Amino acid sequence: MAKVTIQINGQEVQAEEGLNLIEAARAAGVEIPHFCYHPGLGVDGNCRQCLIEIEGVSKLQIACNSFVKEGLAFRTDSDRVKQMQAGVLEFLFLNHPLDCPICDQSGECLLQDYYMSNGKYESRLDLPKHHKRKAVPVGPRVMLDAERCVLCTRCTRFCDQVTKTGELRIVNRGYRAEITTFPGRELDNDYSLNTVDICPVGALTSRDFRFQKRVWHLRTAKSLCTGCARGCNTYLEFDDGKAYRYRPRENMAVNDFWMCDPGRVTYKELNDNRLDVAIVEGQERPFHEALELAGSWINEAVGSGKGSDAVVLVSPQCSTEVLYAAKKFALDVLGTTRVGGGNVRPAGVEDEILRRADTNPNSRGLEALGLTRNPADLLSDGGSVLLIFGDDPIGFQKDLADGIQTFQRVIYVGSNENSTSGAAGLALPMAPHSECDGTFVNFEGRVQRFRKAFTPRGDALWGPNLLARIAEFTGDEFGWNGPKDLWQELTSNEPTFANLEYAQVGDEGRLLDAGQDAGRDAGVTAPASGR
Repeated sequence: MAKVTIQINGQEVQAEEGLNLIEAARAAGVEIPHFCYHPGLGVDGNCRQCLIEIEGVSKLQIACNSFVKEGLAFRTDSDRVKQMQAGVLEFLFLNHPLDCPICDQSGECLLQDYYMSNGKYESRLDLPKHHKRKAVPVGPRVMLDAERCVLCTRCTRFCDQVTKTGELRIVNRGYRAEITTFPGRELDNDYSLNTVDICPVGALTSRDFRFQKRVWHLRTAKSLCTGCARGCNTYLEFDDGKAYRYRPRENMAVNDFWMCDPGRVTYKELNDNRLDVAIVEGQERPFHEALELAGSWINEAVGSGKGSDAVVLVSPQCSTEVLYAAKKFALDVLGTTRVGGGNVRPAGVEDEILRRADTNPNSRGLEALGLTRNPADLLSDGGSVLLIFGDDPIGFQKDLADGIQTFQRVIYVGSNENSTSGAAGLALPMAPHSECDGTFVNFEGRVQRFRKAFTPRGDALWGPNLLARIAEFTGDEFGWNGPKDLWQELTSNEPTFANLEYAQVGDEGRLLDAGQDAGRDAGVTAPASGR
């Protein structure tokens, strides 16, 4: 849309013609308080909190339903506006419980924020408050406190417009009005926790996160959901080396404002059943000794001329950086072209909103690196050494166990203890995506970055660094100074990623050049040098 000149609080700014004034003001760094408006749900106009004063218009107008046009001038800071906004807040607080100290939304509640910025009035209420239902489960993942609800209708509109499941409605009138589910129904769609995200107060809370942590203690990293090939953009919220929740991060090219409920709980894998020490034949061993043992097994295979029959089995659960490092390790250190992998997990649910049947975050990255191979085919002939990266092939496909057992030495490299790590002779801890920087490539071919949230747990290392440490005991020079260094080499060696600078990926991601996909599925070529 064309840019036009408008005035906000006396300052001239450029804004897109036709944009509503809440968004226009936000782009100019001015916050207009509002409850019912959400950019993913459109205009409803019921809360009246976004009142503004438009030059030439006698009555105050709601900013959510007023739009940018050339020469428009409006104020958000006049005494008249402030008085009316405080009046709306006073109505909302008439029956609102003052239980902020025990409210799970405290610290991220718009009602709190707006009272401090636009309220600060003396209460005139001298009658008992009207009470409603408190702490009522409305579904398997969402809890309702009807007393705290400001009737913004965001949740009901989400169920009508986005999921189209329509579980929530407002019943009754006046001070008795409240949201509820239809008789005999629960709020149990696969996107129900988005109603918690968009609830501006503490009316809807997550039963998973409820009372786990005060939000002002949490720190946030920009991350990605690993639940499927969509790669929803997320905020990973954590404290003291523990992940507490995912929240969706806006990316209109990938997931809009939303994410699914099954994807949200994948953060638990970052905390539970972690492999954070080296394990040899079922026993914990010092990390240095385990690395030396891995190096000796590889030296034994290569020295006896059996390096070429070694196998490196990778997974689309791994980041692009780990996949590239594993490929290079196979070629340059082991001297084998038997490297690759594929999906070993059962298909998930696919819908018309976000979810994909492919439950791996990096299948397209595996494909773009020419590493897509049938795991059963790779394992069929056995060999000297097998390195397994990032997933649990035995746990998901038990028929692969026989092929794995035909190898003389099995090394598992991953983040969690599982059936495969238990069956391996040596298991080494690798940092998950919460503990390093890296990228995944989603099903559309969009390269997306995730950021390190906290320090790797125990002895865990970033995958490429772990391989470099093993290579120290094989006499090979191997490794990179960090993700940017690795990415520079990757873009030079991999045609599909050519000319894709690390910094260019940005927060929204970047699509692989379709014209550079010719190298995909070309298979792995032998190394030009190395053992």
